[in-house]
Amino acid sequence: MTLTKRISCLWLMLCVSTALAGELNVSNSADLLIKAQKENELIPVLSDQYPELDVETAYRVQKAYVLRRLADDQIAGFKAGLTSEESQKKFGVTFPISGVLFASGRKLNSPIIDKSMFKMLMIETEIGFVVGKPITHPLKDVSELRSSIKAVMPVIELPDIGFTDLKNLKAVDIIAANVSSSQFIVGTEKDAMSLDLNNITVTLSLNGQVVNQGKGSDALGDQWNAALWLVNAITKQGWKIEPGYILITGVLGKMIPGKEGKYAVDFGSLGRISFEIK
Repeated sequence: MTLTKRISCLWLMLCVSTALAGELNVSNSADLLIKAQKENELIPVLSDQYPELDVETAYRVQKAYVLRRLADDQIAGFKAGLTSEESQKKFGVTFPISGVLFASGRKLNSPIIDKSMFKMLMIETEIGFVVGKPITHPLKDVSELRSSIKAVMPVIELPDIGFTDLKNLKAVDIIAANVSSSQFIVGTEKDAMSLDLNNITVTLSLNGQVVNQGKGSDALGDQWNAALWLVNAITKQGWKIEPGYILITGVLGKMIPGKEGKYAVDFGSLGRISFEIK
C-alpha cells in the first residue's frame, strides 16, 4: 500500500470514528433523559457536559429520546415553545422551538394532578388545534393549514421544568429534553372557523383568585401563524401529523408554578377547564 493510500485510509477511519462518536453522544444523551424521566429524577442540562451542543444536534437528541419513549407510548400531538419575545430573549434565541406530546400525558377536563409526579410542575394556558387530515410536508400558507384542521379547543399544558441547573439552562437543553413535555389537559372541541382565536382572552384562577391572564395573540402574534410554524417545523423534522393529533401553539400570558389547589380557567368563547393539583 502506498503512503498516499495509507493516509487516505487513516483519514477515512478518522472521519468514520468521529461520526460514530457523535452518534454515541446523541444516543447516550437520550439515554440520560430517559433515565431521568423513568426515575423521576432532575433533567440533565446537556450543555453543561457538551458546550458545543447546537440546535440541530439538540433536535437529534430529542428525536432519539422520543423514539425510545414510543416503545411503550404514542404520540398525541406536538407543542410549540418560546413563542413570545420575552421567553426568546431569556434564552438568547430569536425563534420558537417544538416538542412532542405523548398520549400518556393527556388528561380530560377536571382531573386531579399528582404533583409528586413532577420535578417542577408549571402551568400554561394554551389553544389547541385538532388535526383532521394527515399532514406529511410543510404547508405554504395558513389557508392550506385551515383545510387540515377540524377543530380547536382550550388546553392546559403542565410542563415539567425540573432541570438540574436552571441558571445555566439554554434553549438547546430545552429542545433536547423535548421542551419539558409532560402532561396536558384538553377541553371541549369547538368549530375552528367560527372563532377569532387571537382575541380570545384566558383567565386562570387558583382557589378563586386570578393568577394569570393572556390573549390568543400572545403566541407569535397570531394563532394560525403559530400553528403553521409548528406544522412546518415538525414535518421538516420528518414527523407525520396524523388526524386526531393536537397542536398547541404556546403559552398565553405567562407560565406559572403549579401550586396545590383548585384551578378554574375561562377561555371565553373557547370554553372552560377546571382541575386540581394535590
